Amino acid sequence: MPRPRKRQQPESQPESYVVFSIDYRGNDDDVLTFVFMGAHWDTITRVFRFLCCPNGIARGFSQYEEHACIMRNGKGYRRICVELSEPNYHFASLSDMCLLVEARLHAEQYPCRVKLYRDYEKFINI
Repeated sequence: MPRPRKRQQPESQPESYVVFSIDYRGNDDDVLTFVFMGAHWDTITRVFRFLCCPNGIARGFSQYEEHACIMRNGKGYRRICVELSEPNYHFASLSDMCLLVEARLHAEQYPCRVKLYRDYEKFINI
């Protein structure tokens, strides 16, 4: 009697890495901006649509794309920037906003690892 073959287990979906940082932009450094690398445009849109509901972390947001000027490994990296208009600091402090964004990214893009870089210069030089 022939031996039954072992079934090949499907490989699990590889984890994706999402890193983000906070930057203040604008003429007077008054525009709060979240900058992401490793996330998809649609995922970031869904995250901030959920968090910027009428009484959420901000009144609204605008999203745009930046390109890194340094090419590494033959690739040019792109960053997704989200500017918050009128952040609601009464609802959540800046550290709470970071936790909410991280938690929502886990919910939208499972499985993923999310890391916050507090130092923007370190984030740029990844």
